[in-house]
Amino acid sequence: MTRFSALALLLMTFTVSNCFGCFGASTGKDEKFYNLRGPRHSSLVKTGPKIVVAGFASAAGYDTQRLAYRLSAHEVRYYGYRQWVAEPSRLLREWTMRHLRASKKFAEVTSSSRLREPDAVLYGVVEAVEEVDKGKTWEARLSMTFTLRKGDGEKVLLRHHFDTTRKCVKAHPDEVAKEIGSILQKETARLAERIVMSMK
Repeated sequence: MTRFSALALLLMTFTVSNCFGCFGASTGKDEKFYNLRGPRHSSLVKTGPKIVVAGFASAAGYDTQRLAYRLSAHEVRYYGYRQWVAEPSRLLREWTMRHLRASKKFAEVTSSSRLREPDAVLYGVVEAVEEVDKGKTWEARLSMTFTLRKGDGEKVLLRHHFDTTRKCVKAHPDEVAKEIGSILQKETARLAERIVMSMK
């Protein structure tokens, strides 16, 4: 191969590579991120229990930021460009803490180990957080299990499990996120009541 031919081949390769890069950039889709909604302010009290909320775990298949949607009992798929603002275990832990702080039942709700002698430690497992497609009807599903242990970590004070689906007003991921937030709000209200009762 002559020097001219080699230079021409190199130039052609560079041009084609750049063209593909341009095409890839022009066809990319915008990613969309979803969050939950709920209380913005804490309502801590002076004489309530002090609890630490430990890190939550996720069941297999729900340890990804991508929104999951279920087509059947055995088939789960994931959106390519729609995702939660954080992994579900982290997101749901944060919002569980916000709801508990706003319940007006606790003197402290924290994730920090600086609370050296908490009255109890709350653990959580995210078992399902997904959109359930039923033709033109969509549902939001959230399934979790909470375990409350005494401050020293030995005694289990309570377990709170739920697996709830709610019909969405319209078939859109915005509505799925909204309904999942509503489910969590309702269940954490029940959880707060049970925690207080278990510690009397």
